Parts: sequence; C-alpha cells; structure tokens
Amino acid sequence: MNTSRSLRILHVANFERFKYGQWYMGLDSKLSYGFVQLGHCVEPFSHRDVARAENMFKSKKGGTKVMNRRLLEMVDNYQPDFIMLGHSELISLETLQQIRSRYPNVPIAMWYCDPLFHEHGVELLNSRTSLLDALFTTTGGPLLEAIGQSEGGRNCTVAHIPNWVYKGAESGEAFRNPEPSSDLVFAGSDYHEPERQALLKKLRDDVPGVNFRIFQALDNPRIHGRPYYAALESSLMGLSLSRRVDVDWYSSDRLQQMTGNGLCTFSPRTQGLDQLFSDDEVVWFDSNDELIDKVAYYKQNPQAARDIAEAGWNKVHRICDARRVAKFILEVAQDRPLSEGYEWASQIYKAPKCGAVSK
Repeated sequence: MNTSRSLRILHVANFERFKYGQWYMGLDSKLSYGFVQLGHCVEPFSHRDVARAENMFKSKKGGTKVMNRRLLEMVDNYQPDFIMLGHSELISLETLQQIRSRYPNVPIAMWYCDPLFHEHGVELLNSRTSLLDALFTTTGGPLLEAIGQSEGGRNCTVAHIPNWVYKGAESGEAFRNPEPSSDLVFAGSDYHEPERQALLKKLRDDVPGVNFRIFQALDNPRIHGRPYYAALESSLMGLSLSRRVDVDWYSSDRLQQMTGNGLCTFSPRTQGLDQLFSDDEVVWFDSNDELIDKVAYYKQNPQAARDIAEAGWNKVHRICDARRVAKFILEVAQDRPLSEGYEWASQIYKAPKCGAVSK
C-alpha cells in the first residue's frame, strides 16, 4: 500500500444517528475526525442504525441480515483502502470472510473500548482475530496479551490505545472558570454495588462544603449530549471511576472527557495509566479515604486544583488527540515503523507468540 497518499477508509461502528446528538462525543465519530484530519476520506457505516432502518419493525435483530448485505454492497461501491471496525457485533464472520475473499489486500483493523474482563467481549474478539490485521483495545497488559493467542490463519497484531479526545468535542476549559457552579461532578452508573454507592454517598454527605453533582448513580437522572459536557465545564473537579481498577492501562473514557474539558480529575491509580499522566496532571488515589481527603484538600485550594486541571488538559490534548491515535492505528495496522514515541507503545503484541514488538 502506498502510505503517502490519502486513503479511502470505511469506518464500521455505532454512530448512533437516531439518538440525535446525545452521543456526539462518542469515540466512533471522534476517531473518524482523526482520520479526516490526517487527510483521509472516511465513510461511516452505522451498523446498528442500518439494521434498524432496513426492517419494518425497526429492530436491530430483524434487520441484521439485510444490514450485512448492505455492508458488502457498500464495500463494493466504495472499494476502501482500509477498513476500520469499531464495536460491530452485528457484523457476521461470514461477511468479514467475504470481504477478505473479495479484497485480500485491504487491511482490516478493529478497535474495542470495553474492558477485557468481560468474557463475552473476549470471545467476540478471539473469534475475529484470524480475519484482522490488527486489533486495538483500551485495555493493556496480560488481558491484552492473551487476545489472539488462539490458532488462526492470519498474524493479527494486538495493541493498546488510550481513549481519545477531539478538540472540537472536548472544547471546555473549566480551569478558566472563576465561579464554577459545582465543586465535583460524577456521571456514571453505580451498578447497584454497595461499596460504590457508599463511596458516592460519603463524598456527597460527609465532605464539608463540597457541592457534588451526581448523574445516573444513586437514582439520579442520566445526562447526555451537550448538557453532559456543559455540566463538566461548569465544575472545578471531576471523578472518574472504572468498574475495576486492577486492569492494566484501562479506564473509563470519562477520564479523557474530564481532563479534556479542563477539570481537575480524580481517578483510581491504575498500572500503565500513570505513564500517561503524572501526579501533576491527574489526582490519583489508592483508597476511598485518600480520595475523600484529596477532594477536601482541593476544595480548600482551588488554585492548586486549577493548576492540575490545566496541566492535565494540555497533556490529554497532546498525547490522546484523535488524530494522533488514528495515526498510531494506521502505522501499526500497516506494519509501518512508528513515527514517534507513543507513550503506550510497549503495549504492542504480535500473534501467535504475542511477544512484545519493538517499534
């Protein structure tokens, strides 16, 4: 492949066209913007939306077969130079095999942002590695290394990528707001887990003077779209919680959404992520008590919070920018030398031996 020219990229993912802006900050669209910023032509294929639109009952299940035919039709019409799959569970293995057969020289890559401690996700990815040139996940370490070790006909590279930001979406600069309407914000599920609920209640009720806005958790309403980002931009601090904190390199994308909008962001310390952000850019904590103490401290020292927020904002827009992540994806998927020192480059593994690749 001539890597110096612009590519026709087909991006098959969940663009949520029928949610009318609720998910405008979604990773799917932001990655497409990154490819476009690199000078490539990107056609989106929103597989769930197509499945719903292609049957009279407007159901995903009812339109899946037709949607797979439409994808093959789009590939034939567009004849892409590169196929990027996102979360695309409705795309059948048979469809991917047909694409491989018709266009054997077109690289096919996939990104996946759910954690790899969910068994159903691992099964899906392992079923596809023989048809992929590269797989990118927001998990790293042993769980990533284990992906693709099953026997397959193709040599699929697996690699970590961080959740990415796009300046047009993460446009807030909360650290410049002299009078935020809240001190701390959290928007996410509590999964009805007693320990998680207890932590949120303690932050809400027991930290003196802290105005803590909670969305979705503790029976609060959900928030989406522009209202969600407006809530981030009007807060001094933000809390990012992942379901588990013992998974290397993994975090909820709230970490990037909050740092990207200029909040002083609190996150559980996680192996790997502290290679992306220092203690001066994200407030890491190792226990619930430490989190509570640090929230109280930065409430009383707002300028210190703003300094961390600004440093984190600069860092995330520099290293996790969608354009930079898209460039990394293309370089790895096309087996090209890395053009720069990506902070997560240690998390590249090759099948079948999955030995770390030195780029």
